[in-house]
Amino acid sequence: MDTVRKILHFLSTVLLYSLLIIVLIIVVFFGAYVVDQMIGMKNHEDRSPLFGVYVIISPSMVPNINVYDAVVSMRVPTEKIEMYDIITFLSKDIDTHGTPITHRVVGIVETEDGKIGYRTKGDNNNAEDNALIMEDEVIGKVLFRIPMIGYVRSFITSKLGWLLIVVLPCVGVIIYDIGKLVGIINNSKAKSDDNEKENII
Repeated sequence: MDTVRKILHFLSTVLLYSLLIIVLIIVVFFGAYVVDQMIGMKNHEDRSPLFGVYVIISPSMVPNINVYDAVVSMRVPTEKIEMYDIITFLSKDIDTHGTPITHRVVGIVETEDGKIGYRTKGDNNNAEDNALIMEDEVIGKVLFRIPMIGYVRSFITSKLGWLLIVVLPCVGVIIYDIGKLVGIINNSKAKSDDNEKENII
């Protein structure tokens, strides 16, 4: 029973610290997002968020970015996007119009009106994307990827994941606390019985 309690206590502690770290990261990102948006509103600028997290759902970037990996993209000035950088942008295709896509820059061109456009291609695709992505359609440049986070998200949002990640540790903590309470009551009762015996003697 002691081993089970220790395991449950360890799991609940790990879960608690993991949640705290996740919350801290979210707070930092949200703080940066809010400050950036306030600056944008003050300067009357319509711009994409400073940071974005996107779960990859197609194999177009395999093996560098796999399905269910997440990428963190950051808005950067146009001049910071170079050949072979990976960017996230809004799709222009009929089927996926407006959906964020993450592909590699394979060409940079300047249009007749002086704007910058990007030719993009998935590492796993045979051909370049059809549309030229203009600078104002780029959401951000990929900073890093988080492997398989999409699986974790899918698992946590499933009934089994909710049961294993949230419900069981909570039940374990409750059972552990009840066990401690029962132990305290039993000790208290034993001391009380001992006192009564001493009084009888």
